[in-house]
Amino acid sequence: MVKVVTNVFRAAPVGGVELHVFQTSRELARRGYDIDLLYVEPGSLESEYRSFCHSVTRVRAVDYWFPAGRRARPGQLLDVAPAAWQAVRRRPDVIYANRVFSTAWAAPAGKVSRAPVVCHLHGHTPLEPRRVAALNRHVGRFVIISQFVADLWLASGLDPDKIDVVFNGIDPSEYPPGGMEERASARRSLGVPDDAFVITYFGRIDREKGVDVLLRAWRALGLGPQEARLLVVGSSMVDQDGGRYEAELRSLATDSVEFLGARRDVVTPLHAADLIVIPSTWDEPFGRTVIEGLSTGRVVLASRVGGIPEILAGPLEQFLFEGGDATGLADKIRTFRHWRDEEPGLATVCIERVQQGFTLKDMVDGVEASFARVR
Repeated sequence: MVKVVTNVFRAAPVGGVELHVFQTSRELARRGYDIDLLYVEPGSLESEYRSFCHSVTRVRAVDYWFPAGRRARPGQLLDVAPAAWQAVRRRPDVIYANRVFSTAWAAPAGKVSRAPVVCHLHGHTPLEPRRVAALNRHVGRFVIISQFVADLWLASGLDPDKIDVVFNGIDPSEYPPGGMEERASARRSLGVPDDAFVITYFGRIDREKGVDVLLRAWRALGLGPQEARLLVVGSSMVDQDGGRYEAELRSLATDSVEFLGARRDVVTPLHAADLIVIPSTWDEPFGRTVIEGLSTGRVVLASRVGGIPEILAGPLEQFLFEGGDATGLADKIRTFRHWRDEEPGLATVCIERVQQGFTLKDMVDGVEASFARVR
């Protein structure tokens, strides 16, 4: 049995990284790995972690923010010391750090326990050359979620011989395809007219996610509540402007827009949709919500930013629009509004895209391969 120590900041499904750690840890446990989890903030997934992990331990911190310049922050280093100590106590075969900031405890724990360190990079953080050089020395393998992110790290000086690009993946059974029967059932559940044209957005409601772009495109379409609905699913996680962005969104909303808030069940609003829109204005490192939407057999219109074009490639490239372009998005919506009648085979194309490279099995196979390369 291979013992793996890993980490997450919040034991709650608040974002892509948290979902990734939970699902990857659970799948590794199913494959016979002995998982020890370190976490900081409790949450709704804590009891589920305890059902399959060998140990679940709350620590003071799992991240160190790498201050610029030569001056270290002794207090922050002391904060991550308990995580390093707990990792050493577990006598791991592999230390699996999630996020570059977690290498501050993982690297010394690996040195003391003589266990190799694998770091999963979910995005890019500009670091001083000396910091990148230290990563190259102390980390045995870097798992990176898209070629877009890998290229950024390569430009920063990360060792190309230590990089494995492993796309994020989902369990397709958790985002099942939905036909017309499932669509009707979902609409009844949400109180949406059965014959309406429906678009769903789901994800964080923060400025970088571009929900305002979608609302401006929706206004341009001029659709009333009897003929169309826009479902906005999610809540703010960053809220750096004291609620001003949410107020801006509500001022843009028409009477055909419904804000459903955050919900654990996103399949229902996905099944209710004719189109799913992901209008991000920042460089998404990957775009997990894109594959979640595709898995349900829906056309997913998404911004041409970050790692998203690596998902919407080949026949799905037609779903891309330029980030921040509300007019271009409105045009795309018009183009695909009647796709079920004009190109019904797109549902199968979307589902197969996920099943042929973006499943949880594919992702964990890649993580296991990275473990094997350092052991």
